[in-house]
Amino acid sequence: MRRLLSIHFMRSFSVCRPLLAACLSLALYGTTTHARQTGSEAPAAEPSALQLAIMQEVEDFLLEQASSLNGVAQAGVSPPNERLFENCHERTYFLPNKGALRAAMSVGVRCLDTGKTEYVRASLAVNGHYYVASQTLNMGQVIMEMHLEEKEGDLLRLPLASRNTPEQLLGQIANTRINAGSPIRLNMLRSPHSISKGQPVHLQVQHGALLVTQQGEALGTAELGGTIQVKTPSGKVVMGTVISANTVNVLF
Repeated sequence: MRRLLSIHFMRSFSVCRPLLAACLSLALYGTTTHARQTGSEAPAAEPSALQLAIMQEVEDFLLEQASSLNGVAQAGVSPPNERLFENCHERTYFLPNKGALRAAMSVGVRCLDTGKTEYVRASLAVNGHYYVASQTLNMGQVIMEMHLEEKEGDLLRLPLASRNTPEQLLGQIANTRINAGSPIRLNMLRSPHSISKGQPVHLQVQHGALLVTQQGEALGTAELGGTIQVKTPSGKVVMGTVISANTVNVLF
């Protein structure tokens, strides 16, 4: 009896074994062994001669635009839609968004022979040196070499209007508190010959040989030669021209 049961079990297992293998294959691979897919996706089509020409022109245009950034530029261009440029044989290129270079952007293409404007996606990186505050700088502090720390990276990743050469920074005055490690932007600085809001100033009024002076308070910020409003001790507001770092010539 035991032998008959054993023979029956072995026969049953032999019959079920292909079914078990198929179930295991379905669980592991999402298909049965006999139905497993072996094909691969077709490779992407190579860009056409027209697409390659436009891509090269866009790259050359971006590298030229980035040449003033004191760094090493590298551009990448996505293949344009060839159908949009079939009749575009004379092309000029421009930067949208007021001509600002960005890490990822669209480059405008004007087709002179059709009058249409199209856009091509591109990326740009400019690796170079820039400077951050080596320590916290307080408002009114004159920036010296010891206050700067040189870094290297993608200049396009910096905040807009960041200053990245010592010549743009040394001798300037912090117009606000600048935290250590922060890139220094244009709006954080003022010229040593400028006047800032709230600063005490000398007011002078000249009429012929007569020169009258008094104290006042600047109500705004202006560079040398710029106009600024000043409040007198009596509360009167007058307009004048900045002629030095602490003197305003009142206008008649």
